[in-house]
Amino acid sequence: MPEPEAHPSVRPTGWQAVVAATLAGIGLGWLSCAIPDVMGWSLPSPPLVGSALIAVLALAVGFLAWSTYRRLQVEREIIAAPRAVRLLVLGKATLLVGAALAGGYAAMIGYLVGRAGVELLSARVIIVGLTVLASILLAIAGALLQRSCRIPGPPHGDATPSSLPGSPTSPG
Repeated sequence: MPEPEAHPSVRPTGWQAVVAATLAGIGLGWLSCAIPDVMGWSLPSPPLVGSALIAVLALAVGFLAWSTYRRLQVEREIIAAPRAVRLLVLGKATLLVGAALAGGYAAMIGYLVGRAGVELLSARVIIVGLTVLASILLAIAGALLQRSCRIPGPPHGDATPSSLPGSPTSPG
């Protein structure tokens, strides 16, 4: 007797992937300061517009998370599968990119803090700090978008057959 086919499913991004992205960002952020410093070049000076763009992206992804949550969980609309997959992939990607950016820019702050006595470096630390905050917001928005893509369970008292995914008595 052949075994029943398992239903393919996408799991939420695990904490291990988020930690790995953050650590990769920390390594690259540290290197982006250490290499120029060792070579005698000027340290990187991230523009303020970069943190503003990351913040705008975080707001856009946050709005998508809110509207997707409203459509799927509250209004119980059915959205097309390709759109749902694109939203899920966007949520996963922004979570990991936000974590990597936050780690990278936090490492830059760590590197620059020892040199914060100079006015120019103090301004850099403030700008990089704003970018870390915007990156954290981007990661949170990505996590919320990913979470909002979950298939809702049936409403309370619904007579949904237990063989359907998301029903209270389904095996998965």
